[in-house]
Order: sequence, then structure tokens, then C-alpha cells
Amino acid sequence: MWGSLQKVFNLGQIALKLRSLKHNLIASNIANVDTPGYRRQDIPFEKVMQSYLTQEKMLTTTHPKHRPFRTRDLRELLSTYQPKDLGTPNNVSVEEEMTAMVENQLLYEATVQALVKELERLKEIISEGGK
Repeated sequence: MWGSLQKVFNLGQIALKLRSLKHNLIASNIANVDTPGYRRQDIPFEKVMQSYLTQEKMLTTTHPKHRPFRTRDLRELLSTYQPKDLGTPNNVSVEEEMTAMVENQLLYEATVQALVKELERLKEIISEGGK
């Protein structure tokens, strides 16, 4: 039971960190809209999350003497998705960035609500077990 809950909370933690980093990048893009030579930055949330999820499923240890598989941390995952082509200078659109910020904020809040529901479910399980 705890293993599955731990996976849910780890996944939520990674998702919230990524959403927070994405929010900061969007804010930086907006702040630098008039900066000469500035190039828009972004985090491909779905690709990074997919990498995180697939690396967990790659190897499992079936014997105590097996060497554990070292998962890559968030910084390593993000570095693999840094754009090679940075695009043209001053490629920031305030309207697009504001839309991306609102979408990211809504998804952040949805992730928090999902974690709250998971905690409520856990509380329900514990309280039902005490009766």
C-alpha cells in the first residue's frame, strides 16, 4: 500500500517542481520581451514526465544482490530536453506567454487538488480501519 502511495506522491512532487520551473521560465520570457537578442525558453512538460515515468519501469531488482538502477534526477532529465536551436532573437509573444502561464497555473492547481484528494482518500482508509 505504501509503495503505491509513495509513487503517487513522488509523481506529484516531480509534476509540481516542473510546473514551478515552467512558471519561472514563462515569467522570465515575459520580463525579457524587449531584451535585444533574448530567446524564448520553455520546458516540454509532457516529454520530461514521460521520461521520468519510463525510467522507473526500465529495471527492477529481483534479488537482494542486484545493483539498484540509478534514476536520473530532474536536472538530468531537463538537460536532455534543452533546445539545440534557440530560434530567432526576440521570439517572445506576450499574448502566447500569458496564455501559457494561465494554462500552467491551472495545471499546477489541478495537480495540487489531485494530491489533496489522494490525502483525503488515505485519511478515509485510515479512519474506516479504526472503526
